Amino acid sequence: MPGIQVAGRLRRISMFRAAIPLAVLLLLPFWSGCGTSGSKVPVSEMTARTNPGGVQMVDVDVHSFYFKPSRIIVESGKPVELTFHFKSFFVPHNFTCVDGDAGISVSRGAGFMSFHRTKHARFTPTKPGEYEFFCHVDGHAKKGMRGTLVVR
Repeated sequence: MPGIQVAGRLRRISMFRAAIPLAVLLLLPFWSGCGTSGSKVPVSEMTARTNPGGVQMVDVDVHSFYFKPSRIIVESGKPVELTFHFKSFFVPHNFTCVDGDAGISVSRGAGFMSFHRTKHARFTPTKPGEYEFFCHVDGHAKKGMRGTLVVR
């Protein structure tokens, strides 16, 4: 019966080799956000659209270690609503942009977003300028999870 043992062993090896590409495909989403420190994320820009109620609306996708758009343009003196769409697996994130003198106060605790959830934040900027926003979770801003809020 040695021929049967060899055939069984070859079948197991063949099944193992076939499973490797499937395992890589299944694990790829988990590796996608594992950039190195200081990784460069392309800048994307979004000018707020104004709804019929006069609120400036911006959708922000929250990915593994970057925001899209990373540059948000709004007008001073008009209310802004940011809608966050969380796209990252298993990694908690937040969004922080605070300048009390400019009427900007958006801050959420670590892990406030979870996969396929949507959150909203409202504020009314009062002073033109450029204000940094970032993920306050340790090390995320350094990996590129930051951007600029431009108030005109």
